[in-house]
Amino acid sequence: MQGSAKRLVKAALQEAAKKREMRYSDLKKIDRGVRRHFHDDITVIVVFLDSNLVSRASSVKCSNISVRGGGINLPANTLAPFATPTEAGST
Repeated sequence: MQGSAKRLVKAALQEAAKKREMRYSDLKKIDRGVRRHFHDDITVIVVFLDSNLVSRASSVKCSNISVRGGGINLPANTLAPFATPTEAGST
């Protein structure tokens, strides 16, 4: 199993198995139609952000970037990995 999305789905299925007091391997053996009785539908979306694009967006003073998920709101400057030119020149 590879990839961020597959790892997240596996973690969700492991948690579902744990809540039902069974092993992940046993849960995987159950047919998908029957397995719906053991857990809700699972949807995973993975977004890869171009850090250079985010950094440029923060230095150009364009509209804010909003990232939400898992009940966590990030401050606008959290996504900028490097100081913007105006921040780097100020003391």
